Amino acid sequence: MKNILVITLSNIGDVIMTTPVIMALAAQFPNAKITVLVGPKASAILEKSPHIHRVILYHKKAGFIAKWRLLMELKKNRHDCIVDLRNTPIPALLPGKNRSPLIRRFRKTNMRERHQEILEMMRLGLNKPPPFQFFAADDERSALEKLRAKDISETAGWIVVAPGAASEKKRWPITHFQEVIQRLAAETAKKVILIGAGNERPIAESVAHDIVDAVVFCGETTLPEAAALLARSALVLANDSAIMHLGFELGVPTVGIFGPTDHDKYGHTGENFRIARADADACSCHDLQRPYAERDCFHGLGPAEVLRLAAELLGLPAFSDKDCCLSPPLCDSNHERPERK
Repeated sequence: MKNILVITLSNIGDVIMTTPVIMALAAQFPNAKITVLVGPKASAILEKSPHIHRVILYHKKAGFIAKWRLLMELKKNRHDCIVDLRNTPIPALLPGKNRSPLIRRFRKTNMRERHQEILEMMRLGLNKPPPFQFFAADDERSALEKLRAKDISETAGWIVVAPGAASEKKRWPITHFQEVIQRLAAETAKKVILIGAGNERPIAESVAHDIVDAVVFCGETTLPEAAALLARSALVLANDSAIMHLGFELGVPTVGIFGPTDHDKYGHTGENFRIARADADACSCHDLQRPYAERDCFHGLGPAEVLRLAAELLGLPAFSDKDCCLSPPLCDSNHERPERK
């Protein structure tokens, strides 16, 4: 097999979950040239991989002429294999010997596993693909230089926290993050690095307020640099977000905090990953009184549970409930708790 085309997704977190597909193909066909079609926001997450020959931007909202030109560009190289993780008409419009099917009967719920199921449908599945390379040596050097500029001399072992998320509904309360960070910093004497996109900086600054060992890095790193920092961290604490998925793919101890999103669909399992969630059935927001898109409740998930999971990953003694000074409400929502009818 000489040429492989992979059509991946647009959002950064979604694209990170498709990287095992790319690595499964690279492992099975080491001499093939892999071209990846990806949305503009997530292209940087793929560009440092030595297994990807070419990254082409796909603007899903582009007009007909732009999409036609893209199709003509793709036709210049005949692809032996076309794997469409987005399920577009593109494979049907291009010549190719092996294409992903349009009609798909998935057996699994988890999105990361579903992407790999598509390869199984094509008889190209691989149980344990090798890890994806998200950053290069120069990204690691530049990330460490940026830390030194903020008077952080340690070269590994930080606690990385991502209090933001693309949707504000997925953001755990700032006060809860503060309590967890304060307790972990006091217990471990580790520096805390808050990362995320530039527009998440106000959230991170609010979390870091009055915490001596916390440094805000939002908007100051490229995606590969952020990956390099995560790879050297002792713990990643993040909402359901791109940083959470990145921590998992890098094999770093990670606590993913889930509220309104489905942890079975977007979470992970493994020795170094923990899902922090509360019992949604005990919360009044779960009775479907509000549309799904408007739900932002964490069902009473407070600092105690997140601290327990973080301590477990760090190999620390469990924190007792009395260590948490905040009493979490039943419904951690920006809205008032809806009454049952």
